[in-house]
Amino acid sequence: MRMHWFRRLGHKPLVEKRLDAELQFHLEQQIADYIASGLSPAEARRRANLEFGSLEGFKEECREARWENRLELLLHDVQFALRGLRKNPRFALAAILALALGIGASTAIFSVIYNALVAPFPYKDQGRLITFQIHDFDHRGGGEGDDGFFRSMLSYPELHDYMEQNRVFDAFIANCEIDVVYDSGDNNTYLAANYVTPGTFEMFGVAPLFGRGLEPADYQPGAPPVFVLRYATWTNQFGSDPSIVGKTFLLNGVRRTLVGVMPLRFAWGGASLWMPRDPTVVNLMRGSFPQYWGVVAHLKPGVSLPEAEADVNVIGARIAPTYGEDYPAHFHVGLESFVHAVVGNGFRRTLFVLFAAVGLLLLIGCANVASLLLARATTRGREFAVRAALGASRARLVRQLLLESLLLALGGAVMGVLFAWAGIRELDSHMPPFTVPSETVIEMNVWVLLFGIGLAFATVVIFGLFPALQASRVDVQDALRGAGKGLGGTVAKSRLRNAVIVVEVALSLILLFMAGLFMRSFLAIQNVPLGWQPDHLLTGRLPLPSQRYKTGPQLVSFFDPLTRNLRLTPGIEDASPASTTPPYGGFGGNIEIPGKTHTGEWGSLIQLVGENYFSVVRQPILAGRSFTEEEVTTARKVVVINQAFQRRFLGEGDPLGRTIVLDALKKLPDAVTDRSFQVVGVAADAMNVGLERPTEPEVWIPYSVTGSLMRRLIIRAVGDPGSMNATVRRAVWAVDPTVAFAEGQPLAESLNTFSYAQPRLGFFLVATFAGIGLLLVTIGVYSVIAYTTSRRIHEIGIRMALGAAPSDVLKMVLSQGLALVVPGIAAGILVSFALSRAVASQLWGVSPYDPLSAVSVVLLLLAIGLIACWVPARRATRISPVTALHYE
Repeated sequence: MRMHWFRRLGHKPLVEKRLDAELQFHLEQQIADYIASGLSPAEARRRANLEFGSLEGFKEECREARWENRLELLLHDVQFALRGLRKNPRFALAAILALALGIGASTAIFSVIYNALVAPFPYKDQGRLITFQIHDFDHRGGGEGDDGFFRSMLSYPELHDYMEQNRVFDAFIANCEIDVVYDSGDNNTYLAANYVTPGTFEMFGVAPLFGRGLEPADYQPGAPPVFVLRYATWTNQFGSDPSIVGKTFLLNGVRRTLVGVMPLRFAWGGASLWMPRDPTVVNLMRGSFPQYWGVVAHLKPGVSLPEAEADVNVIGARIAPTYGEDYPAHFHVGLESFVHAVVGNGFRRTLFVLFAAVGLLLLIGCANVASLLLARATTRGREFAVRAALGASRARLVRQLLLESLLLALGGAVMGVLFAWAGIRELDSHMPPFTVPSETVIEMNVWVLLFGIGLAFATVVIFGLFPALQASRVDVQDALRGAGKGLGGTVAKSRLRNAVIVVEVALSLILLFMAGLFMRSFLAIQNVPLGWQPDHLLTGRLPLPSQRYKTGPQLVSFFDPLTRNLRLTPGIEDASPASTTPPYGGFGGNIEIPGKTHTGEWGSLIQLVGENYFSVVRQPILAGRSFTEEEVTTARKVVVINQAFQRRFLGEGDPLGRTIVLDALKKLPDAVTDRSFQVVGVAADAMNVGLERPTEPEVWIPYSVTGSLMRRLIIRAVGDPGSMNATVRRAVWAVDPTVAFAEGQPLAESLNTFSYAQPRLGFFLVATFAGIGLLLVTIGVYSVIAYTTSRRIHEIGIRMALGAAPSDVLKMVLSQGLALVVPGIAAGILVSFALSRAVASQLWGVSPYDPLSAVSVVLLLLAIGLIACWVPARRATRISPVTALHYE
């Protein structure tokens, strides 16, 4: 009797034969005992049979005692469920497709959330990495996310203090951005580099693809100059040539040896290459300003984030007096998980909104399948009654129905994972740049796959359990007599089926309302009047060597021949230097108006530009004029203001000729001694703090006034601005081979990347999910009304035989459908208004209670509901009364 379970399961006839033999042996043994006691053979057999009872019953008890029998019953139920689904392929396909759409969309969005927010890096122990943030308590606002953020980077001496004095970190590293010009001999190329501190590569724990990382000896004074290359730079710039490791390259005039190439996903700081920090340089400079360092530290084992935060705040309070204005009067040093800090709050909230949207879509799919199951269960009433009459328990019926639901869910999971795989590839290709770290790869991994499988089992509970419990409540006598043929099942079942449709309509309206809000918000951002014309504009940065270009006249010696040459270049209409590019103005600083008294500080954006700036960007001058070439060359103290500046600081009078004092210029490394500027022009307002905030006061002064600040170049091309990148690089090279045209990009593309791409992605995905949900609701309403109408054909025949007109039947069926759609719409509107505040931070230019969106989705759902009801209603009016009266 002791045999391995799978052998017993696979050799059932042998098992039964052995059971028969064993029982027969015990029976014959008992008969022999009775004969030995003196009974006749006939009497001995009779008494033994009476004692043993029915052998078949005893066999059944033995079978029930073996667990493989339960598995066999389960397999029989699975086979029965598969046969049932094969008999109704349209139902099975509709249910699997509805679930697949919900599971696939949910899995795809979860993959983005997991890969971008939970495990974005290939670095070891990434969950224990933290970053610094210093907050100013005196400037905290009451709005969401307005926590008084002051800065998140440290000066090098400050970095050294935290590194030496802390007791909570076992690794502490930092990086500092530095502009590098790679001179290949034939031309030069800009590379975004990082200086890094000792222990960087050891802390991240990623082995180089070729060569080695930076070692402690590389950081020592007098060590040979070396660097490590990023995989993308190695591929794009050097053609994936492994032989370049060990060669020297001219970077910023210094010959450095390449010692290693990192793997694809190592992209610390977004840099193209990494160099050891020179300890002899106290302050690195970029654009005449001291450089600050980004910090990442690793918590010691057993140290919590609050404990570490308390420790660094003690250090901050101790060193703050040393660094003066680098620390506010009332500050707090906050620590944040590195994983959490690398994705902006705006995109993080967008992902959560999208996840909520796909959750609603999944619920709509589940409700759709539940309504189909309820309708199907009603048609199987006699089947369940017969099975119950033959002894099947309610638990057995529920198990059978749940198995059918599980098969549907597994089919939906398989198809959904395929949908998710395709969706993940599309999402990855359309992900807005700079929203997730460079190291992040959006992919289908084990955790994403497990999530999809988990959703499949969860959907069984959501859409399968209640229909199974409802269908298993069988009134055997009524079912066998065929009661209720004209009502489509019991009143309770009809109510549950109708309630599912009402919920489905409500969920669909919530999704549609969200899509309407996102669409209105996106259109509002896209239609913002910019105040300048981005078409045909090429922008880029010019990382000028600070030791060579420290003063205004030195800048003029570079920009004057460069802009002259560019204007003479075929395909280029005009060019101008600028300190920043639209849609952002210059740096902020204090200003004064002689003769004007005020309380508090007056501030304005200050932009340094060339004489042709306004004609290049097509920003109108409303009064006065722009600068002349002589004024720029000689650094005359003239200024152009915008309308916002005039309204806020000068009032209604004529601003031309007025004097403005730009106090902010005294804080620059190349400070301006005479800071009084005469207004010569008023420019039209233009977006200068992004597209989502109103225009701030702004002034423009000649770029030659100071040698400080970063400098950019704006070129207006005749045709495609992107095609002029190489031409501009050659022009820059011709003026100064040590300068490279960096980050060249058409301004229209830059606007699309940084201003339009994220709201467009949110709108597109929510609208897609809402469209799928609307399709599922349409199918659900149609299928329920069609089913209910088909169950009422007998009743309709009686009504028509008694004189009812086809229009009366049409009204009856339509009213029945609207009785489901209208309550769903009402509930959906109420819930939408209650939940819309949760997405308010993702909207711009539209209220979360936008009436146009609400009215539009209500009318759309009413129209779709009427169409879904009209088709079966129209079919019902064409039924012959004679045929209807004979319908079963």
